[in-house]
Amino acid sequence: MACFVLDSGLMPTRSNSLQTRAEASNYTETSLHKDVLAFVDELSTKTKLLRRTTLGKSGEGQDMVVLIVSDQECFSPEKARKQNKVIVMVEANIHAGEVEGKESVLALARDLTLTTLGKKILSTLCLVLIPNFNPDGNDRISPSNRKLNLQTLEGQENPEGGVGTRYTGEGWNLNRDSMKQEAIETRNLARFYQEWQPDVFIDCHTTDGSLHGFDLTYDTSHSNQHLFSSLLSQSRSLLETTGATIEKKYGFGSFWYGNYVNEEDPSSGWHTYPALPRFGSHYRGLLGKIDILLETYSYIGYQRRCQVMYAWLLELFREISKRRTKILTVVQNEQTRIVQRGLIQDPSTQVGIQYGVAKRDEKGALLFDYPAYQNKNDLATIKAFDLPSIKAHRYPGKKTEVYQMPHFRTFFPTASVSTPMGYLVPKSLESRLKGHGIQYETIQTQTTLDVEAYLITSMEKTFSPDVAGMVPPKGQAEIPLSMKEPPKRFETVLTVRAERKQVTIAKGTLLVKTAQPTGTLAVYLLEPNSDDGFTRWEYLDGMIQVGQYYPIYRCLDLAPQKQPPRKHKAE
Repeated sequence: MACFVLDSGLMPTRSNSLQTRAEASNYTETSLHKDVLAFVDELSTKTKLLRRTTLGKSGEGQDMVVLIVSDQECFSPEKARKQNKVIVMVEANIHAGEVEGKESVLALARDLTLTTLGKKILSTLCLVLIPNFNPDGNDRISPSNRKLNLQTLEGQENPEGGVGTRYTGEGWNLNRDSMKQEAIETRNLARFYQEWQPDVFIDCHTTDGSLHGFDLTYDTSHSNQHLFSSLLSQSRSLLETTGATIEKKYGFGSFWYGNYVNEEDPSSGWHTYPALPRFGSHYRGLLGKIDILLETYSYIGYQRRCQVMYAWLLELFREISKRRTKILTVVQNEQTRIVQRGLIQDPSTQVGIQYGVAKRDEKGALLFDYPAYQNKNDLATIKAFDLPSIKAHRYPGKKTEVYQMPHFRTFFPTASVSTPMGYLVPKSLESRLKGHGIQYETIQTQTTLDVEAYLITSMEKTFSPDVAGMVPPKGQAEIPLSMKEPPKRFETVLTVRAERKQVTIAKGTLLVKTAQPTGTLAVYLLEPNSDDGFTRWEYLDGMIQVGQYYPIYRCLDLAPQKQPPRKHKAE
């Protein structure tokens, strides 16, 4: 039977003989990557509403397939803009043990194109569907991956055949890689994202953690909430409206993503995840786009997780279609505001670049927490279970209860800067800028400029958690997160002092103007004490030394060049 259908929201039906592996196995298995490709190829022969393309090759050489789904031959970003359609990009299986998005995206692509379900949706949206973003991790299937352990609040109700691994075949956690771009999969997506510039991005996950009574939790970007308040208002309204529709229509309970501050005490508060843009949702928020995180609940059954993910994607498409004009307008307005921050020097408008609170462990090593705070009287109403069940880590609990608690989802930066007109950047970082779609110019003649410079007063390392891991051989289980040895990946932390200074800029230096759609992202990447920038990820280690000046300068006034700079468009 189909993953979950359809307009009545009550009874599953079969839309076509073409089935996903989950459907064909009666939800005892999940698709291998070859199954995904075979499904896509067969579906492509049955409809003219779909076009297959690719992100490129994975680390192990597999095709990272993409489906473009729309009507009126709308299979390019240019046609989508011309037809005034909202471009919605959906990414599934970034963590390849979290397979519900993969199965639901495939089933939806079929049902939207082979039934009347997609008529209204495809007339207003151009869907860009990435069903299996982590194909190498996907094919490392084992029944013991993400094995359920309620005592540690880890794992999930697995299909009998097992699921893939959290990490890629090369060991990268793709949902910690947006800023550093170490994985080829991340770089492929970044290039494709820059080509399409989606208005809405939906990221499909599965989460374990605190014991509650919801089928799915959702979230949106939290980075620099004060700068993107209009965008976040639209995102929150979209999510809450869709959640209410789904509960009424399908009976699935949903709420904002989070966990209890104290796992055995619901009154302790409901806390979201850190605002670091290494997480894809926060990264895309810095670009002024609507971003949606969907997390099905790992303790409910595999088939129900597929059903709730299918329902959420379908109803989000419908709600986005209704809001087409509003969404296109709010995204365009946000792009304009980003550019304006690079044209008008306003020191009162600050970009948060550090959200970490430093601490030392018992050996004196530098570590960071990234706390969220309660904004005024922001409260979370959580459906969960009786307290004895929660304390005993029993799911489901004996009886259902409702708790009201502080909602910790507001972030305050510990370091902020104004947006300069531009940055002067060493040429060695050119490929890094291109990777993020940041446009730049090349200085053609040695010149002297007044700049803001940073004197480096200290430098040390901090441990970087959950960015990479050891990958088991195919067929063997990965180690649960609570039992993993820390991967040897560290970050560079600088302390600096800002100074006004006159410097001589060498020919070949790159000028990054912030009056561009990636302007806020550029600030986050290029500042020395950013918690997620090029410095933090050790890309400048060979160019920095205590007592010397940081090799990237801030330009508050762009003096005319003696010769016009040669322009480059980011690839």
